[in-house]
Amino acid sequence: MAAAGFLMAACSSTSLRVGGAPEASVKNCVAAAARELRVPPASIVVDSGSTPRDGVYTINLKVGPQARPAVCTTDENSAVLGVVYKRPGAY
Repeated sequence: MAAAGFLMAACSSTSLRVGGAPEASVKNCVAAAARELRVPPASIVVDSGSTPRDGVYTINLKVGPQARPAVCTTDENSAVLGVVYKRPGAY
């Protein structure tokens, strides 16, 4: 559960940015992933992110004890557009 501790510490940081995504986007993605994927927030680890030119942030997550890959997208206002598990072989 060291990863869960990292996530909780990271989410309380005022300077958390993943791949250029604002802190609010990261926090909103973790909350949405917990709700949509029906897992505790502490089981979600923020892995990486990217910022394409269209203003949509993509945040890669690792979910649960098996670190199952998931992806979350937010807009420039940190509103979550979607959260899904990645398909096997699509990493």
